[in-house]
Amino acid sequence: MTTPGASAGGYSKRCPSENVCRVEGSDFPGGTLSIDADVIGGPNTLVRMRYKGDHGERCVTEFWVNDPPRSWVCHNVPPGHYRVIVDAPERHDAMVVGVRW
Repeated sequence: MTTPGASAGGYSKRCPSENVCRVEGSDFPGGTLSIDADVIGGPNTLVRMRYKGDHGERCVTEFWVNDPPRSWVCHNVPPGHYRVIVDAPERHDAMVVGVRW
């Protein structure tokens, strides 16, 4: 039997001056997925965050550029491939996106 920390994992990415930032992988074991996102600089426009897995899109939400860094939790996510995509329609300094489990 392994401890919960033994199966922990995740990835993060910083995307400078891009309108879309994506973190993706294929080793998610299933269960609860935590998503972190922050958009730095630029006009206070609405940003869309979405999680897409092998079984379609889940955990879609929106936040404002001037909001503090945000975190969301998706429960009962099937194992396999995952994509976390953050879309910011206006130019900004950077986006930081991360997933953890």
